[in-house]
Amino acid sequence: MPRVVDHEERRREIAQAVWSLIARRGIEGVSLRTVAAEAGVSVGRIQHYFATKDALLQHSCAVMLADAGAAFGAQVRALTPAQTLSALVLRAVPTTEGFAVGTVVWSAFVLKSRDDEVIAAHVRRAHDEGVAVAADCIDRGRALGELAPGPPADELALRLLATAEGYALRVLAGSLPAQAALRALRAELAGLRV
Repeated sequence: MPRVVDHEERRREIAQAVWSLIARRGIEGVSLRTVAAEAGVSVGRIQHYFATKDALLQHSCAVMLADAGAAFGAQVRALTPAQTLSALVLRAVPTTEGFAVGTVVWSAFVLKSRDDEVIAAHVRRAHDEGVAVAADCIDRGRALGELAPGPPADELALRLLATAEGYALRVLAGSLPAQAALRALRAELAGLRV
């Protein structure tokens, strides 16, 4: 009986090869040939799924966001709004080597968004959805009495997430230990509680 090819699984494996290359060599190190070598397949196999480097990068960015969204949803399923807000803000700070690699790859996609409109749309959507989730947590947390009244939820959400992203970049650069970034963010979040 012929083996059934799971095309989505193949496309995911290719995306993982792209992430690995970006982590080690930056987006400049990604080509159909280097991805094929990384994935252990022929260039023709890569071209079967992706005609161009841009298509390969765009797909890899979309898969990364889908995976991150699913993982976060599972992480916060049983949490209160204030706990979910904390998890969302604190997750920006890379605390393990694997998490740092993911942050490097995401940062590369953010930079690539300057000259790739498809990736830019993914990045904008991710940022907008993050702010919307955080603002919803703030509104619900305030309604439940978990969080104190304060500035409009969308403004506060944007400030918290942008601050966390800034700390994440400092951690990646080695100019701030992850634990110091987490302490600062936890203090900021504690100030929102009733």
